[in-house]
Amino acid sequence: MKFRQILFGIAVWNYSVGAQTGANAIVKADALPVYAEVRASGTTVASLKKGDGVVVDFEFKTLGEKWCRVKSVGAARRLGYVKCDGLDRKDEVATAEARRAESGAGPASADGAGELAAGRVNRARANNLPIAAPALPKSVSGYEAIAANVVREGLIDVTKLAEYDAAARSGAAGASGVRRAALAHYAAGNFELSRNSLDEAVEQYRAALPFEEKHADLLTATLVRLAIVHLHRSEFSSALEYLDRARAVAPNSVAVARLSGWAYYGLDRLEEAVAQWKLAQKIEPDADVAGLLAKAETDLATESGFRSGQTDHFTLHYEGSATPALAAEILRALEEDYRGLQGELRYAPHEPVAVVLYTQQSFRDITRAPSWAGAWNDGRIRVPVQGVTSVGDPLSRILKHELTHSFVRQMTRGRCPQWLHEGLAQWMEGRRTADSAGLLLEAYERRATPPLKEIEGSWSDFSGVQAGLAYAWSLAAVEYIVGNSGMWGMERLLENLAGGMKVETAMGSALQMDYAGVERGTVDFLRRGGK
Repeated sequence: MKFRQILFGIAVWNYSVGAQTGANAIVKADALPVYAEVRASGTTVASLKKGDGVVVDFEFKTLGEKWCRVKSVGAARRLGYVKCDGLDRKDEVATAEARRAESGAGPASADGAGELAAGRVNRARANNLPIAAPALPKSVSGYEAIAANVVREGLIDVTKLAEYDAAARSGAAGASGVRRAALAHYAAGNFELSRNSLDEAVEQYRAALPFEEKHADLLTATLVRLAIVHLHRSEFSSALEYLDRARAVAPNSVAVARLSGWAYYGLDRLEEAVAQWKLAQKIEPDADVAGLLAKAETDLATESGFRSGQTDHFTLHYEGSATPALAAEILRALEEDYRGLQGELRYAPHEPVAVVLYTQQSFRDITRAPSWAGAWNDGRIRVPVQGVTSVGDPLSRILKHELTHSFVRQMTRGRCPQWLHEGLAQWMEGRRTADSAGLLLEAYERRATPPLKEIEGSWSDFSGVQAGLAYAWSLAAVEYIVGNSGMWGMERLLENLAGGMKVETAMGSALQMDYAGVERGTVDFLRRGGK
């Protein structure tokens, strides 16, 4: 989103640290080093502080010491190894659940069938995808036992996987052997997906396909998982290829209809998105899909009389108040910005970016954006252009700002914290802190600036004063990061976030700094006058 004017207020920023959820251990030492290996002489990859919550998924005993393998709450990738005596452990049930999740069995339930064992993944909104993978059909049996054989102690047993493959190809075990091989690769794919290892997940799911030709239930499940991986990457066309294959096998699959709607919406094909989500709701109503459908129908109704334009990287819809000449100029400006961002970030979105131009009233009605927002990006770039006749400096900045959001959202698979999103978008549009460094430093010394950790989430409910401080502080932090670590450091940070690292862990790996270090550096940067 684009803030129309940076404001500085007198109010102190009110914040509180949210309670850790999902952790089964809390750091009790003042500082707890995390090692790459189970030895204190090894490489330190991170440092935890007192009160941090972590998930312990395995415990080791070596040379009289206990070591715990840990990961951040909600992260797929492990941090490394710590000495267990630096942790306060929660109940053993929680630890057992973490082990089951790591092995691919999923959390236990009353009937003994875990979430992942049933073929589900959690409803994490990676890359804004609020649609969960479906459970395996009831016709599929034996998955849990095969998953336990294939995934052991946090690793895929490639020898066991090869045994299933060999048995299937030899024909000695008949159809059941082929089905077991399919289930083995499906389980391995689920495990890789749970770790956010998307390339490896695709490899395993594809390896399952040849064994599933005569097993429609497993074939559909695997094709749906492949589509989900591509949707997480915003590769909507590739996702549709798998969904079309799945639809031919299971024409009444609610999962295929739901995911197809999301893929079509990502491709800015609203009519087809609405049709698929209506079909999904007819088969099995769902609150998340109802919200997506309502939004798509509103967009479709609003844009029914819009004109349109298209280039290699953009689709544009605009109301009659915007002239074709302005629309063409905007597309040219966006294409130029696209090339510039591609060079800066060494990345390009996989699909064309949708852009919609509105009158001021339509923009407010459709986006419900806060009054201080001058544009909006919810996957589509939405800009009010009433009264604008050409792409001057203000509009040019807005376009590059919002396009940066599109790049960063896809580059990080929707995992970028809001302060970094907004700071980088401002930096890319050309905004700098030098002129306001003194005011921002004064606000910091009054404790009026928000801690970066407390502005990771949405800013939609912020007042104008809060938003102004958040924007200014975020820009200063990004300027400091780029000045200290270069764009290479920024790229590493974004890549780490895409890989599923917790924000502070990603910062430590890419920048060798935690939040406190970045904030100290930002204050020093401001004291130098923003230079």
